[in-house]
Amino acid sequence: MADLPKPCPFCGSSDTVKEADFGTSLMVNRQYCRRCRSFFEAIKWGDTDARLDLPDFLESPEP
Repeated sequence: MADLPKPCPFCGSSDTVKEADFGTSLMVNRQYCRRCRSFFEAIKWGDTDARLDLPDFLESPEP
């Protein structure tokens, strides 16, 4: 599943890239904005995600 670009909260640009899978907590990842050169954290899981991108140790086994 490809990550969709998260809009930068500082300049609004969608020219962002995921820098790390985890930020200060499991629910956020670290993003970098190429336009304003700022790092920010974005919430990973939302209403539009097809499935949760959980780490393997948090995945529940399929029935």
